[in-house]
Amino acid sequence: MKKLFYVIVSVLLVTSCSEARTVSTNLSTSIAGDPLMSISSAQSSNDSSSPILTSTANIISVAGPITLSRNDLFNLTKKQEYLSIVHTSGKYYEDWSPGPFMGRTWEGEFQIQLSDENGEVKSAVELNAYFNDDIVFNSFFDIEFDDYNGDGNIDFTIGQYASSNGGIYKLFTLGNTGLIEELTIKGHPVLFVSGTGRYSTKLTKTKSGFLSSYYDNSTGKDIKQNFVWDGEQFVKS
Repeated sequence: MKKLFYVIVSVLLVTSCSEARTVSTNLSTSIAGDPLMSISSAQSSNDSSSPILTSTANIISVAGPITLSRNDLFNLTKKQEYLSIVHTSGKYYEDWSPGPFMGRTWEGEFQIQLSDENGEVKSAVELNAYFNDDIVFNSFFDIEFDDYNGDGNIDFTIGQYASSNGGIYKLFTLGNTGLIEELTIKGHPVLFVSGTGRYSTKLTKTKSGFLSSYYDNSTGKDIKQNFVWDGEQFVKS
């Protein structure tokens, strides 16, 4: 009877170990293959609103909204609204080689979106239309707000990496009706600013406009610029 008992236990242990090895092998194959694809497929089948992700090597193609910056506007506008930078399509990848773009990278098409507390988009503009080169973001970030032209509406900058000396920025405003527009700076299609936030920076506000500065390699000095609002655009004074 004891011999029979030991035989049954031995069979059960062998079966259990075999099953454990099978599960471990399948898990290892999934990780060595493409777990992001598996996760993405599960999301897509369970939630039609999930971003669609496909992966080739270490590049993930994105065909859905990925929010890189979401900013609560209530303290500024007294409205339950959010201003966001959203990756609408393109690719995501990681490169940890030393350099200015080291780390996580989102490339492709982006929008500035104004949405309500339920996530419904009230207005949006294509951010790529305001920059000549491809747009790249390497991190999540907060948008810096102020009212630079004194009209009571919030203004904000969105920028891109330019060099080790600084970044290039566009200046936008959000109207009372939710319209997102660029504020023109005469003679400056983009504003080059040093020593600031990489993707949004707070300019130094003045009584009639703002100040900005950048480092000039040729002179080894910081160049300060003063811009004033003439009623239609900012002009350098």
